[in-house]
Parts: sequence; C-alpha cells; structure tokens
Amino acid sequence: MKNYTAELYKYIQEHYLWQFHSRAWDREANINGVIGLATQLLTCDVISLNTPAEKCYYADAVTLVKDVKRDIPDFLELGAEGIKEVMKSLKEKLHEVVIDKCLNAEAKVAQY
Repeated sequence: MKNYTAELYKYIQEHYLWQFHSRAWDREANINGVIGLATQLLTCDVISLNTPAEKCYYADAVTLVKDVKRDIPDFLELGAEGIKEVMKSLKEKLHEVVIDKCLNAEAKVAQY
C-alpha cells in the first residue's frame, strides 16, 4: 500500500504555508482546522462553520482538497475510513515536525 501520509505531508510542505504561523498555538489551530475540515470534505461529512476562524480554515481546506483530488486522485480510493486514518496520521506528522520539533524558541513563548 502506498504511504499516503508521507506523500500528503510532502505535498503540503511544498505547496502551502498555513502550517507555519509564527506561534506554536497558531500552528496547532491551523493544522487542526485545515486538516479537520479537509477530512470532512474528502469524506463528505456535514460541515458547520460557526466562527471566522473556521471559515478561514475552510478556505484553505477547500484548496487543499481540490489540489489533492487533482494531483493525488488515487488517495480517494481508500474510502472514508482509510482517508480518515491517513488524515489523522498526517495531522500528527505535521504537529510533530512544525510544533514539537520546531527549533525556533520564539514560537513557544507564552507571552506572545
């Protein structure tokens, strides 16, 4: 089976910047928001957008899903459960790299 987590991770790192906000908590919110909504879009789940932040994440998620459908169409063949599993793994990988292993100490300063 193809390693879609690695492929999607590489694709996101090459094409998007939303995971690199200046603070760790902003990065986490963006990763959770964009990947969460992208997962809902890919699996045809009902989406509820109640805040301006959710609408912003949605805009990025729509772009991500459109690009994935175009550039990695075989990913959709996994079905809803497979997609959810890969997207959960992807979210964990993004969190690990851009938050947990971030060497920029300023990103984790609580006073900002």
